[in-house]
Amino acid sequence: MIEINLLKDKMISGFLAGCIGALAMNIIDWIGYLAGFHQEQLLDWSGVLIYGSVPSGFAETLFAQLAQISFGGFIGITFYGFFLKWLKGNHFVKGWIYGILSWFFIYAFSMLFDKPEMNFHAFPAAFSHFLSASVYGIVMSLALRWLEQGVARSSGK
Repeated sequence: MIEINLLKDKMISGFLAGCIGALAMNIIDWIGYLAGFHQEQLLDWSGVLIYGSVPSGFAETLFAQLAQISFGGFIGITFYGFFLKWLKGNHFVKGWIYGILSWFFIYAFSMLFDKPEMNFHAFPAAFSHFLSASVYGIVMSLALRWLEQGVARSSGK
């Protein structure tokens, strides 16, 4: 019998860890949004990139949310494939730094492409997204560590 262990694949592990981090990040974002702390959600960004405007209606919102989580998975792949490849140990701090750098560069990216829907960020939204990015990086790195330990246990290492 052929045994297939997808978690041994660094790309799959990075994607899964990124999606887990993105789920945690979006919980923080939704709490801030539903509590009235800010009006700009992270899923609005993917909606603007997909539809050209902020999502309207349940189907557009759901698809934008799934796209945003998938993008978090892609960022997880880059974290695992590039960042951890060169720097060993202390995943927690590196994950937090990577989350913050991703947030900063995505904000800068929105300015470069001059999308009016993404150019202005009120302080509450920017601060909430900073916290969300922090949670993303930390949870992503912890999920990656958990996945790596599971692979090591299953391999007998």
